[in-house]
Amino acid sequence: MQRSTCNDSTSRRPTGSLERLATHAAVIVERIEEILLSSSVLLIAAMTIANVFCRSLLGFSLAVTDEVAQVAIIVLCFTGLSYAAGKGRHIRMTAIYDMLPPVARKGMMVVITSVTSAILFALTWYAVDYVVTVYRLGGISPALRIPFWMLYAVAPLGLFLAAVQYALATVKNLTSPGIFLSFTRADGYETDDDQPAPAAAPETGPSAEAAE
Repeated sequence: MQRSTCNDSTSRRPTGSLERLATHAAVIVERIEEILLSSSVLLIAAMTIANVFCRSLLGFSLAVTDEVAQVAIIVLCFTGLSYAAGKGRHIRMTAIYDMLPPVARKGMMVVITSVTSAILFALTWYAVDYVVTVYRLGGISPALRIPFWMLYAVAPLGLFLAAVQYALATVKNLTSPGIFLSFTRADGYETDDDQPAPAAAPETGPSAEAAE
């Protein structure tokens, strides 16, 4: 069975105002994702180390550790959704897709990315509506004393960034030759034929001695 891999797109410069705009948008979105993901990982690590230090040496635990970890995991989850989309790393079911000719595969990829983007934009709308409802209800977290709506706001942000990533993939497939899983990742497959052949083991036994 073939294993799907993602190859870097060609170094061809973008042509047309639409593709140039999409290129700038892709760079901005990726930078936002990297900042959010790296900050969340560093925050989890820092809070874990601080809590272990306080519990082991000072005899008490930090009350905010659990809430900070929960918030960071939410950020990782929804931002990771967008980051994986931008890198073309989401799991795909390609049984029917692989049997199609290249033109049909490209058309199907346009449909997949555009429909996925539309669904994610719709989910963003519902997520924003939920955050607005939480804002109207009020309430703050017990340890961090941060309004709940601010903690939940990362959900529509992550969904929106993922929707933009799939929209950029649609633009890339419509404006460039080839098939792209995302704006920067071309569709490709790695087969056993692409792997280097294993080195032959040295001969031993009577046949080797006769050769000598």
